[in-house]
Amino acid sequence: MFKEGNSAAFDLLFEKFRVPVFNFIYRMLNRQKGPAEDLLQEIFVKVVQGKEFYEPEGRFSTWLFSIARNHCLNFLKSRTYKQDKITISIDIREEESGLVMSDKLARHRNDGSTIEQKEFRNRFEETISTLPEKYREIFLLHAVEGLTHQEISKILKINPATIRTDYHRAKLLIKEKIGVLPEEKET
Repeated sequence: MFKEGNSAAFDLLFEKFRVPVFNFIYRMLNRQKGPAEDLLQEIFVKVVQGKEFYEPEGRFSTWLFSIARNHCLNFLKSRTYKQDKITISIDIREEESGLVMSDKLARHRNDGSTIEQKEFRNRFEETISTLPEKYREIFLLHAVEGLTHQEISKILKINPATIRTDYHRAKLLIKEKIGVLPEEKET
């Protein structure tokens, strides 16, 4: 219906995917809220402009995250990012930063205080932001956004076996830094 120009269908898609796409962008940009908000708007404008390229036999989320990933990579290569990288906002409210995966891990640890959970969540987020880019995006797409290795393979145009290997390496790097492996998901 969205492809046929139904604006109500677009509104539903926007509401469903706005937060997951923002969370992905936010983490890809090393937790820079302002640029992530700008890119979110640009990505959904691209979705509207490119709706004729969406093939309904594929999942909409795969197509959408492909657009988001490419837009993030272009932004990261741009001069704007290099200039803005110096000023990273530290005034981010938890509910806006989308700490979905780290909340799961903090609950999994469940060793007591909220302060410890927040410290752990911060360490986890920092660890994700220090992962090499190719590991970070695979980790975010799979562990945080819930896409399968097959779907990530379509987005990144990489063999699913490579996706599995890189995801495993990302988990090992996280374990080295914070001592906890993310829960395994079926692919």
